[in-house]
Amino acid sequence: MTAMKRKFPKAALVSAITVAALAGCSTGGGTKVAQGAVDKEAGAAAKQAVAPSSGAPSADPFAGLGAEEIARESVTATKGAKSLRLTAQGTDGGHRVKVDFSLDERGTCAGGLRRDDSEAEFTVVDGVTYLKGDDEFWRSISSAGSAGNGGNDELVQLLRGKWLKIPAGGDAAGRALGGACDLDAMLDRLDTAETKGVTRGAAAEVDGRKAVTLVKSEDGLTRTTFVAAEGAPYLLKSVSEGGRNPGTVLFGDFGVPVKATAPPAAEVVDLGDVQR
Repeated sequence: MTAMKRKFPKAALVSAITVAALAGCSTGGGTKVAQGAVDKEAGAAAKQAVAPSSGAPSADPFAGLGAEEIARESVTATKGAKSLRLTAQGTDGGHRVKVDFSLDERGTCAGGLRRDDSEAEFTVVDGVTYLKGDDEFWRSISSAGSAGNGGNDELVQLLRGKWLKIPAGGDAAGRALGGACDLDAMLDRLDTAETKGVTRGAAAEVDGRKAVTLVKSEDGLTRTTFVAAEGAPYLLKSVSEGGRNPGTVLFGDFGVPVKATAPPAAEVVDLGDVQR
């Protein structure tokens, strides 16, 4: 690879990975679900495959359960998933953000993101992160690092059509996107919301699948959570309205294997070749 005239501030490149990591922790906190202590005895049932719908009317699977109990069952079921797909859109710090990626319990991850008018795709294989953005994505990142217009052009030219490789572990850049692709860590965030004030709402459907809704309003933010009413009670959708960062998060493809492979070496640029 041709030597560069200059390298770019590590902070700017870390910010690029942090942007990608918005998937797991942004869009209005839509991944949070009200929960108390998780019932350990529900763990086995939580890991069952999603049962197909017969199309016939069925009794309320949550009959006799309060909203908080339904929330607990949903969290338990979702945390039992070996893999899932997350699609989210919303705002973060005034920026429009949209992400769509799949991840599994081994840390394998693949997907893409859009931030305002820029786009990027990413994959994590064996702990190594690969990030590929369009010109606008890398231009905005180098601008964040105050590299100046010349630096912007250099970074864009170097990474155009290439994947930036971030090694496993170690520095903040290696941890940021890899952390977003940590299924256990992401699902652990389902424990954070309080159960107080959760109420059961109207019946609904998510992509044709029957669901019940759980609603919570607090400090100007209303969060509506959709829980599967067929098969395992997975968390299917969360909508946050009002507040600072409204957004929508969809969960699906529970247990579906994640397809992710490292890109060809000829299309890869090492992080160490562009940072200082």
